[in-house]
Amino acid sequence: MRVAGPDVSGRPQPGGQRTQATVGKAGAGARPDAEAAYDPNWRRTFYTLCACQCVAMLAFGMATPFLPLYVQHLGVGSATEAVRWAGLMSAAAMLVMAAMAPVWGTLADRHGRKGMVVRALFGGGTVVALMGFARSPEQLLALRLVQGAFSGTVSAMRTLVSSVAPARELGYVLGMMQTASFIGNSAGPLVGGIVADQIGFGATFAITGVLLVVTGIGVVRFVREDFSRPAPAAAGEGGMGPALRLVLQIPGLLALIGTLFFVQAGMSAVSPVLPLYVSTLVPEDYPNVATLAGLMLGAGAITGALAAGFAGKIGDRVGHARVVAACSVLAAVTYLPQALVDSPWQLLALRAVQGLFTGGLIPGVMAIVAVRTPSARRGLVFGLTATATALGNAAGPAAGAAATTAFGLRGAFVVTAAVLTVAGAWVVFALRSEPGGSD
Repeated sequence: MRVAGPDVSGRPQPGGQRTQATVGKAGAGARPDAEAAYDPNWRRTFYTLCACQCVAMLAFGMATPFLPLYVQHLGVGSATEAVRWAGLMSAAAMLVMAAMAPVWGTLADRHGRKGMVVRALFGGGTVVALMGFARSPEQLLALRLVQGAFSGTVSAMRTLVSSVAPARELGYVLGMMQTASFIGNSAGPLVGGIVADQIGFGATFAITGVLLVVTGIGVVRFVREDFSRPAPAAAGEGGMGPALRLVLQIPGLLALIGTLFFVQAGMSAVSPVLPLYVSTLVPEDYPNVATLAGLMLGAGAITGALAAGFAGKIGDRVGHARVVAACSVLAAVTYLPQALVDSPWQLLALRAVQGLFTGGLIPGVMAIVAVRTPSARRGLVFGLTATATALGNAAGPAAGAAATTAFGLRGAFVVTAAVLTVAGAWVVFALRSEPGGSD
Protein backbone atom coordinates (compact mmCIF):
# COMPACT_ATOMS: atom_id res chain seq x y z
CA MET A 1 0.00 0.00 0.00
CA ARG A 2 1.52 3.29 -1.13
CA VAL A 3 0.59 6.40 0.80
CA ALA A 4 2.18 9.75 1.42
CA GLY A 5 5.15 10.13 3.71
CA PRO A 6 6.78 13.33 4.94
CA ASP A 7 10.01 14.62 3.45
CA VAL A 8 12.71 16.18 5.58
CA SER A 9 10.73 19.40 5.84
CA GLY A 10 7.77 17.61 7.38
CA ARG A 11 5.52 18.21 4.39
CA PRO A 12 3.89 15.05 3.01
CA GLN A 13 5.08 13.95 -0.45
CA PRO A 14 3.23 11.62 -2.81
CA GLY A 15 4.27 8.04 -3.38
CA GLY A 16 6.20 7.39 -0.17
CA GLN A 17 6.37 3.71 0.83
CA ARG A 18 5.66 3.03 4.50
CA THR A 19 7.71 0.51 6.43
CA GLN A 20 8.16 0.17 10.16
CA ALA A 21 11.00 2.24 11.60
CA THR A 22 12.30 3.29 14.99
CA VAL A 23 14.52 6.13 16.04
CA GLY A 24 17.21 3.74 17.15
CA LYS A 25 17.45 2.34 13.59
CA ALA A 26 17.04 5.62 11.81
CA GLY A 27 19.55 7.59 13.82
CA ALA A 28 19.37 10.88 15.65
CA GLY A 29 18.75 13.07 12.63
CA ALA A 30 16.24 10.89 10.80
CA ARG A 31 12.59 11.49 10.26
CA PRO A 32 10.02 8.79 11.11
CA ASP A 33 8.60 8.81 7.59
CA ALA A 34 8.00 5.08 7.49
CA GLU A 35 5.02 3.65 9.27
CA ALA A 36 2.57 0.80 9.03
CA ALA A 37 -0.15 0.81 6.37
CA TYR A 38 -3.43 2.37 7.41
CA ASP A 39 -6.93 0.96 7.61
CA PRO A 40 -8.77 2.33 4.55
CA ASN A 41 -11.75 2.98 6.83
CA TRP A 42 -9.75 5.20 9.17
CA ARG A 43 -12.06 8.16 8.54
CA ARG A 44 -14.90 6.43 10.41
CA THR A 45 -12.71 6.16 13.50
CA PHE A 46 -11.58 9.75 13.02
CA TYR A 47 -15.12 11.17 12.78
CA THR A 48 -16.25 9.08 15.76
CA LEU A 49 -13.35 10.37 17.84
CA CYS A 50 -14.15 13.94 16.79
CA ALA A 51 -17.69 13.50 18.11
CA CYS A 52 -16.44 11.90 21.34
CA GLN A 53 -13.86 14.66 21.80
CA CYS A 54 -16.56 17.29 21.36
CA VAL A 55 -18.85 15.70 23.96
CA ALA A 56 -16.00 15.12 26.43
CA MET A 57 -14.86 18.74 26.20
CA LEU A 58 -18.45 19.94 26.52
CA ALA A 59 -18.72 17.90 29.71
CA PHE A 60 -15.48 19.20 31.22
CA GLY A 61 -16.38 22.73 30.13
CA MET A 62 -19.64 22.50 32.05
CA ALA A 63 -17.86 22.11 35.38
CA THR A 64 -14.17 22.98 35.71
CA PRO A 65 -14.35 26.68 34.67
CA PHE A 66 -16.62 27.31 37.65
CA LEU A 67 -14.27 25.97 40.32
CA PRO A 68 -13.80 29.45 41.90
CA LEU A 69 -17.55 29.91 42.23
CA TYR A 70 -18.01 26.35 43.49
CA VAL A 71 -15.30 26.95 46.10
CA GLN A 72 -17.19 30.02 47.29
CA HIS A 73 -20.34 27.87 47.45
CA LEU A 74 -18.42 25.45 49.73
CA GLY A 75 -17.79 28.21 52.26
CA VAL A 76 -14.80 30.28 51.06
CA GLY A 77 -16.17 33.81 51.17
CA SER A 78 -13.28 35.92 49.89
CA ALA A 79 -12.85 36.19 46.13
CA THR A 80 -9.06 36.23 46.54
CA GLU A 81 -9.16 33.07 48.66
CA ALA A 82 -11.44 31.41 46.13
CA VAL A 83 -8.93 32.19 43.36
CA ARG A 84 -6.12 30.72 45.48
CA TRP A 85 -8.08 27.52 46.11
CA ALA A 86 -9.04 27.18 42.45
CA GLY A 87 -5.44 27.82 41.37
CA LEU A 88 -4.18 25.21 43.83
CA MET A 89 -6.72 22.65 42.62
CA SER A 90 -5.86 23.23 38.98
CA ALA A 91 -2.12 23.17 39.59
CA ALA A 92 -2.20 20.05 41.78
CA ALA A 93 -4.34 18.10 39.31
CA MET A 94 -2.10 19.06 36.41
CA LEU A 95 1.06 18.07 38.27
CA VAL A 96 -0.35 14.61 38.91
CA MET A 97 -1.43 14.39 35.26
CA ALA A 98 2.06 15.44 34.17
CA ALA A 99 3.60 12.61 36.19
CA MET A 100 1.16 10.00 34.87
CA ALA A 101 1.02 11.00 31.19
CA PRO A 102 4.24 9.22 30.09
CA VAL A 103 3.12 6.12 31.98
CA TRP A 104 -0.23 6.03 30.17
CA GLY A 105 1.55 6.79 26.87
CA THR A 106 3.93 3.86 27.32
CA LEU A 107 1.00 1.56 28.13
CA ALA A 108 -0.74 2.80 24.98
CA ASP A 109 2.27 1.81 22.85
CA ARG A 110 2.36 -1.62 24.48
CA HIS A 111 -1.31 -2.52 24.76
CA GLY A 112 -3.24 -0.23 22.41
CA ARG A 113 -4.43 3.37 22.27
CA LYS A 114 -8.18 2.74 22.41
CA GLY A 115 -7.95 1.34 25.95
CA MET A 116 -6.28 4.54 27.14
CA VAL A 117 -9.12 6.64 25.74
CA VAL A 118 -11.65 4.48 27.57
CA ARG A 119 -9.61 4.70 30.79
CA ALA A 120 -9.49 8.49 30.62
CA LEU A 121 -13.23 8.85 30.01
CA PHE A 122 -14.40 6.32 32.60
CA GLY A 123 -11.85 7.41 35.22
CA GLY A 124 -12.36 11.13 34.69
CA GLY A 125 -16.14 10.79 34.56
CA THR A 126 -16.36 8.85 37.81
CA VAL A 127 -14.18 11.28 39.73
CA VAL A 128 -15.86 14.43 38.37
CA ALA A 129 -19.26 13.02 39.31
CA LEU A 130 -18.01 12.50 42.86
CA MET A 131 -16.96 16.16 42.97
CA GLY A 132 -20.62 17.07 42.92
CA PHE A 133 -20.90 15.57 46.40
CA ALA A 134 -17.92 17.41 47.93
CA ARG A 135 -18.66 19.24 51.18
CA SER A 136 -15.44 21.20 51.65
CA PRO A 137 -12.61 22.67 49.56
CA GLU A 138 -10.29 20.01 50.98
CA GLN A 139 -12.49 17.20 49.65
CA LEU A 140 -12.68 18.90 46.26
CA LEU A 141 -8.88 19.24 46.18
CA ALA A 142 -8.43 15.52 46.95
CA LEU A 143 -10.80 14.56 44.13
CA ARG A 144 -8.98 16.86 41.70
CA LEU A 145 -5.76 14.99 42.50
CA VAL A 146 -7.41 11.66 41.69
CA GLN A 147 -8.85 13.13 38.50
CA GLY A 148 -5.37 14.19 37.43
CA ALA A 149 -4.14 10.62 37.79
CA PHE A 150 -6.86 8.97 35.70
CA SER A 151 -7.96 11.62 33.22
CA GLY A 152 -6.17 12.91 30.09
CA THR A 153 -8.73 12.45 27.33
CA VAL A 154 -7.21 14.94 24.88
CA SER A 155 -3.79 13.31 24.76
CA ALA A 156 -5.27 9.80 24.58
CA MET A 157 -7.52 10.71 21.64
CA ARG A 158 -4.73 12.54 19.81
CA THR A 159 -2.50 9.48 20.13
CA LEU A 160 -5.20 7.18 18.80
CA VAL A 161 -6.24 9.35 15.87
CA SER A 162 -2.65 10.07 14.82
CA SER A 163 -1.97 6.32 14.76
CA VAL A 164 -4.81 5.62 12.31
CA ALA A 165 -4.57 8.68 10.02
CA PRO A 166 -2.07 8.94 7.12
CA ALA A 167 0.81 11.40 7.56
CA ARG A 168 -0.42 13.57 4.69
CA GLU A 169 -3.64 14.18 6.67
CA LEU A 170 -2.14 14.88 10.10
CA GLY A 171 -2.38 18.67 9.97
CA TYR A 172 -6.03 18.49 8.96
CA VAL A 173 -6.88 15.63 11.34
CA LEU A 174 -5.30 17.21 14.43
CA GLY A 175 -6.78 20.57 13.49
CA MET A 176 -10.26 19.05 13.28
CA MET A 177 -9.76 17.28 16.59
CA GLN A 178 -8.89 20.66 18.07
CA THR A 179 -11.98 22.09 16.40
CA ALA A 180 -14.06 19.40 18.11
CA SER A 181 -12.44 20.36 21.42
CA PHE A 182 -13.19 24.03 20.88
CA ILE A 183 -16.81 23.34 19.94
CA GLY A 184 -17.25 21.36 23.14
CA ASN A 185 -15.44 24.01 25.14
CA SER A 186 -17.57 26.75 23.61
CA ALA A 187 -20.86 25.08 24.50
CA GLY A 188 -19.74 23.61 27.84
CA PRO A 189 -19.28 26.79 29.88
CA LEU A 190 -22.54 28.27 28.62
CA VAL A 191 -24.51 25.08 29.33
CA GLY A 192 -22.73 24.64 32.66
CA GLY A 193 -23.40 28.24 33.66
CA ILE A 194 -27.11 27.86 32.92
CA VAL A 195 -27.30 24.54 34.79
CA ALA A 196 -25.36 25.94 37.77
CA ASP A 197 -27.62 28.99 37.99
CA GLN A 198 -30.71 26.78 37.89
CA ILE A 199 -29.88 23.69 39.96
CA GLY A 200 -26.49 24.36 41.59
CA PHE A 201 -22.82 23.59 41.11
CA GLY A 202 -22.92 20.12 42.66
CA ALA A 203 -25.49 18.91 40.14
CA THR A 204 -23.41 20.37 37.31
CA PHE A 205 -20.40 18.27 38.30
CA ALA A 206 -22.54 15.14 38.62
CA ILE A 207 -24.02 15.65 35.13
CA THR A 208 -20.51 16.17 33.75
CA GLY A 209 -19.41 12.82 35.13
CA VAL A 210 -22.37 11.03 33.58
CA LEU A 211 -21.67 12.58 30.15
CA LEU A 212 -18.05 11.44 30.27
CA VAL A 213 -18.99 7.86 31.15
CA VAL A 214 -21.56 7.77 28.35
CA THR A 215 -18.91 9.03 25.93
CA GLY A 216 -16.61 6.23 27.06
CA ILE A 217 -19.32 3.69 26.27
CA GLY A 218 -19.55 5.23 22.79
CA VAL A 219 -15.81 4.74 22.27
CA VAL A 220 -16.04 1.09 23.34
CA ARG A 221 -18.93 0.52 20.95
CA PHE A 222 -17.98 2.46 17.83
CA VAL A 223 -14.21 3.13 17.70
CA ARG A 224 -12.09 0.57 15.86
CA GLU A 225 -8.38 0.03 16.37
CA ASP A 226 -6.29 -2.62 14.64
CA PHE A 227 -3.41 -2.79 17.08
CA SER A 228 -0.52 -5.23 16.97
CA ARG A 229 1.41 -5.57 20.20
CA PRO A 230 5.17 -4.96 19.84
CA ALA A 231 7.66 -7.77 20.16
CA PRO A 232 8.84 -8.41 23.74
CA ALA A 233 12.23 -6.83 23.07
CA ALA A 234 10.64 -3.64 21.77
CA ALA A 235 8.19 -3.57 24.66
CA GLY A 236 11.11 -3.62 27.07
CA GLU A 237 12.37 -0.34 25.65
CA GLY A 238 9.56 1.71 27.14
CA GLY A 239 11.29 3.11 30.22
CA MET A 240 12.20 6.72 30.89
CA GLY A 241 15.77 6.25 29.58
CA PRO A 242 14.63 5.48 26.02
CA ALA A 243 12.04 8.24 26.34
CA LEU A 244 14.69 10.84 27.11
CA ARG A 245 16.93 9.54 24.32
CA LEU A 246 14.00 9.82 21.95
CA VAL A 247 13.47 13.46 22.93
CA LEU A 248 17.13 14.24 22.25
CA GLN A 249 17.27 12.30 18.95
CA ILE A 250 14.18 13.59 17.14
CA PRO A 251 15.02 16.99 15.61
CA GLY A 252 13.26 19.84 17.36
CA LEU A 253 11.13 17.68 19.66
CA LEU A 254 12.51 19.17 22.87
CA ALA A 255 11.83 22.68 21.57
CA LEU A 256 8.29 21.69 20.61
CA ILE A 257 7.61 20.26 24.06
CA GLY A 258 8.82 23.53 25.55
CA THR A 259 6.51 25.43 23.21
CA LEU A 260 3.53 23.41 24.41
CA PHE A 261 4.39 24.32 27.99
CA PHE A 262 4.53 28.05 27.26
CA VAL A 263 1.37 28.06 25.15
CA GLN A 264 -0.69 26.12 27.68
CA ALA A 265 0.62 28.14 30.63
CA GLY A 266 -0.33 31.36 28.89
CA MET A 267 -3.82 30.28 27.85
CA SER A 268 -4.66 28.79 31.27
CA ALA A 269 -3.40 31.71 33.37
CA VAL A 270 -6.79 33.43 33.31
CA SER A 271 -8.88 30.31 33.96
CA PRO A 272 -9.25 30.73 37.75
CA VAL A 273 -9.72 34.49 37.35
CA LEU A 274 -12.19 35.00 34.52
CA PRO A 275 -15.47 34.17 36.35
CA LEU A 276 -14.55 36.52 39.20
CA TYR A 277 -13.31 39.17 36.76
CA VAL A 278 -16.66 39.06 34.98
CA SER A 279 -18.44 39.58 38.30
CA THR A 280 -16.55 42.87 38.75
CA LEU A 281 -17.83 44.17 35.40
CA VAL A 282 -21.53 43.81 36.29
CA PRO A 283 -23.68 45.21 39.14
CA GLU A 284 -23.42 43.38 42.47
CA ASP A 285 -27.00 42.16 42.23
CA TYR A 286 -26.58 40.74 38.72
CA PRO A 287 -28.38 37.36 38.93
CA ASN A 288 -26.63 35.27 36.23
CA VAL A 289 -22.90 35.76 36.66
CA ALA A 290 -22.11 32.11 35.90
CA THR A 291 -24.07 32.25 32.64
CA LEU A 292 -22.25 35.42 31.58
CA ALA A 293 -18.87 33.92 32.51
CA GLY A 294 -19.76 30.84 30.47
CA LEU A 295 -20.54 33.08 27.52
CA MET A 296 -17.12 34.73 27.85
CA LEU A 297 -15.37 31.38 27.91
CA GLY A 298 -17.46 30.07 25.04
CA ALA A 299 -16.82 33.07 22.77
CA GLY A 300 -13.13 32.32 22.38
CA ALA A 301 -13.83 28.63 22.00
CA ILE A 302 -16.30 29.21 19.15
CA THR A 303 -13.88 31.33 17.12
CA GLY A 304 -11.07 28.92 18.01
CA ALA A 305 -13.13 26.07 16.61
CA LEU A 306 -13.53 27.95 13.35
CA ALA A 307 -9.81 28.74 13.19
CA ALA A 308 -8.27 25.37 14.17
CA GLY A 309 -9.03 23.38 11.02
CA PHE A 310 -8.18 26.34 8.80
CA ALA A 311 -4.87 26.88 10.61
CA GLY A 312 -4.03 23.19 10.14
CA LYS A 313 -4.58 23.48 6.38
CA ILE A 314 -2.49 26.64 6.17
CA GLY A 315 0.26 24.98 8.22
CA ASP A 316 0.35 22.03 5.81
CA ARG A 317 1.10 24.52 3.02
CA VAL A 318 3.39 27.17 4.53
CA GLY A 319 4.81 25.38 7.58
CA HIS A 320 3.28 24.81 11.01
CA ALA A 321 6.12 26.58 12.84
CA ARG A 322 5.32 29.84 11.06
CA VAL A 323 1.62 29.51 11.89
CA VAL A 324 2.33 28.78 15.57
CA ALA A 325 4.71 31.74 15.92
CA ALA A 326 2.26 34.15 14.27
CA CYS A 327 -0.71 32.91 16.29
CA SER A 328 1.23 33.21 19.58
CA VAL A 329 2.15 36.84 19.03
CA LEU A 330 -1.27 37.87 17.73
CA ALA A 331 -2.99 36.12 20.64
CA ALA A 332 -0.78 38.06 23.05
CA VAL A 333 -1.81 41.29 21.37
CA THR A 334 -5.48 40.48 21.98
CA TYR A 335 -5.00 39.36 25.62
CA LEU A 336 -3.40 42.59 26.82
CA PRO A 337 -6.41 44.92 26.24
CA GLN A 338 -8.64 42.47 28.14
CA ALA A 339 -7.01 43.85 31.29
CA LEU A 340 -8.29 47.32 30.41
CA VAL A 341 -11.99 46.74 29.69
CA ASP A 342 -14.76 48.33 31.75
CA SER A 343 -17.78 46.39 30.42
CA PRO A 344 -18.51 42.69 29.86
CA TRP A 345 -19.32 43.29 26.20
CA GLN A 346 -15.88 44.72 25.50
CA LEU A 347 -14.41 41.63 27.11
CA LEU A 348 -16.69 39.39 25.05
CA ALA A 349 -15.53 40.98 21.78
CA LEU A 350 -11.85 40.64 22.70
CA ARG A 351 -12.32 37.02 23.78
CA ALA A 352 -13.87 36.24 20.40
CA VAL A 353 -10.99 37.82 18.48
CA GLN A 354 -8.43 36.12 20.72
CA GLY A 355 -9.93 32.70 19.88
CA LEU A 356 -9.08 33.16 16.20
CA PHE A 357 -5.39 33.01 17.12
CA THR A 358 -5.32 30.62 20.10
CA GLY A 359 -7.22 28.12 17.92
CA GLY A 360 -4.18 27.60 15.71
CA LEU A 361 -1.59 27.06 18.43
CA ILE A 362 -1.97 23.53 19.78
CA PRO A 363 -2.86 21.72 16.50
CA GLY A 364 0.12 23.35 14.79
CA VAL A 365 2.58 22.18 17.42
CA MET A 366 1.06 18.70 17.59
CA ALA A 367 1.17 18.30 13.81
CA ILE A 368 4.94 18.91 13.84
CA VAL A 369 5.37 16.48 16.76
CA ALA A 370 3.30 13.77 15.06
CA VAL A 371 5.05 14.00 11.71
CA ARG A 372 8.49 13.77 13.36
CA THR A 373 7.65 10.82 15.63
CA PRO A 374 7.59 7.10 14.66
CA SER A 375 4.07 5.68 14.84
CA ALA A 376 5.17 2.94 17.25
CA ARG A 377 6.40 5.56 19.71
CA ARG A 378 3.62 8.13 19.45
CA GLY A 379 1.96 7.03 22.67
CA LEU A 380 5.17 7.68 24.58
CA VAL A 381 5.94 10.99 22.84
CA PHE A 382 2.36 12.23 23.08
CA GLY A 383 2.55 11.31 26.75
CA LEU A 384 5.54 13.62 27.08
CA THR A 385 3.68 16.39 25.26
CA ALA A 386 0.78 15.80 27.64
CA THR A 387 3.23 16.21 30.52
CA ALA A 388 4.32 19.58 29.10
CA THR A 389 0.70 20.60 28.60
CA ALA A 390 -0.22 19.52 32.13
CA LEU A 391 2.74 21.40 33.61
CA GLY A 392 1.62 24.43 31.63
CA ASN A 393 -1.89 23.98 32.98
CA ALA A 394 -0.39 23.84 36.47
CA ALA A 395 1.93 26.82 36.07
CA GLY A 396 -0.60 29.00 34.26
CA PRO A 397 -3.34 29.13 36.92
CA ALA A 398 -0.72 29.42 39.65
CA ALA A 399 0.88 32.36 37.83
CA GLY A 400 -2.54 33.88 37.22
CA ALA A 401 -3.47 33.53 40.88
CA ALA A 402 -0.14 35.03 41.94
CA ALA A 403 -0.60 37.94 39.54
CA THR A 404 -4.12 38.45 40.90
CA THR A 405 -2.84 38.50 44.47
CA ALA A 406 -0.11 40.99 43.60
CA PHE A 407 -1.80 43.22 41.02
CA GLY A 408 -5.51 42.44 41.13
CA LEU A 409 -7.73 40.45 38.78
CA ARG A 410 -6.50 42.31 35.69
CA GLY A 411 -2.91 41.19 36.27
CA ALA A 412 -3.57 37.66 34.97
CA PHE A 413 -4.27 38.99 31.47
CA VAL A 414 -0.93 40.80 31.40
CA VAL A 415 0.83 37.57 32.45
CA THR A 416 -0.89 35.67 29.63
CA ALA A 417 0.14 38.26 27.04
CA ALA A 418 3.77 38.06 28.20
CA VAL A 419 3.89 34.25 28.20
CA LEU A 420 2.36 33.92 24.72
CA THR A 421 4.88 36.43 23.38
CA VAL A 422 7.66 34.28 24.82
CA ALA A 423 6.10 31.20 23.19
CA GLY A 424 6.09 32.84 19.77
CA ALA A 425 9.72 33.93 20.12
CA TRP A 426 10.68 30.45 21.35
CA VAL A 427 9.24 28.80 18.24
CA VAL A 428 11.08 31.17 15.92
CA PHE A 429 14.49 30.89 17.57
CA ALA A 430 14.39 27.28 18.79
CA LEU A 431 13.34 25.68 15.50
CA ARG A 432 15.08 27.86 12.93
CA SER A 433 18.40 25.99 13.35
CA GLU A 434 16.79 22.54 13.44
CA PRO A 435 16.61 20.27 10.39
CA GLY A 436 13.12 20.66 8.98
CA GLY A 437 12.55 23.69 11.13
CA SER A 438 10.06 25.07 8.62
CA ASP A 439 7.50 22.37 9.44
